[in-house]
Amino acid sequence: MRSLNTPLSTVAHGRRISHVLALAACLAAPASWAGRPLVTEDAEVLARGECEIEGFFGRVEKPRGDSHSLQLGCGVGGGTQLGLGAGRDRSEDDRVNAIAVNGKTGLREPSPGQPGLAIAYAASGLKHFGGPLRLDASEIKGVATLDSDGWLYHFNAGWAYAHEERAHRAIWALAVERPNALGPIDLMAETFGDNKSNPWVQLGARWAVVPERLFLDASWGLQSRHGRPRQATLGFTLKL
Repeated sequence: MRSLNTPLSTVAHGRRISHVLALAACLAAPASWAGRPLVTEDAEVLARGECEIEGFFGRVEKPRGDSHSLQLGCGVGGGTQLGLGAGRDRSEDDRVNAIAVNGKTGLREPSPGQPGLAIAYAASGLKHFGGPLRLDASEIKGVATLDSDGWLYHFNAGWAYAHEERAHRAIWALAVERPNALGPIDLMAETFGDNKSNPWVQLGARWAVVPERLFLDASWGLQSRHGRPRQATLGFTLKL
């Protein structure tokens, strides 16, 4: 899946909730399909006993702030992987610690010409500076991945709920990925959002420093609304 990756406004509670949902949705991404730096989920699931560590640092403009996270995900068998992650979101007037748990269950494995299908689910908590940790958001979504002529296409559609505000949102994401576009470097682009806010557009790249084991990545994205909020990230994925 992905990581506390980007956008700052996908679910109610503004920028901070979306950070946490991004974290919850990206704790254990298989590097060979989607994963960092994409926010869009992929349909492949880690095999039993396979684990990955992901981390990233992000800088936000308009409004200014930064965030970072670290997460571990492992395949537990039965076509399911589970993950746990923690991160911090810091702005000019607040600091927020986040913790998230997530899972993904495969319904059909991706293969050339046949889309892979999965269900992804997550729950997250937030702790503002000086405040208690509280359950903050939950989500569930359907995931599809299509491998076609060397290109990977990912589609997500689902539902998210902000517990404190009792607010529901429909969430969606679309991504296209070109593995080994420039030798060991994968290139990708995506758009994502919900039914109550303007969508984000993001570009990303991932470099296989050690094939099938260590990956470095970067992304840059902006939101299509007044002021055009934007964010850049640097991250890594390590397969254990």
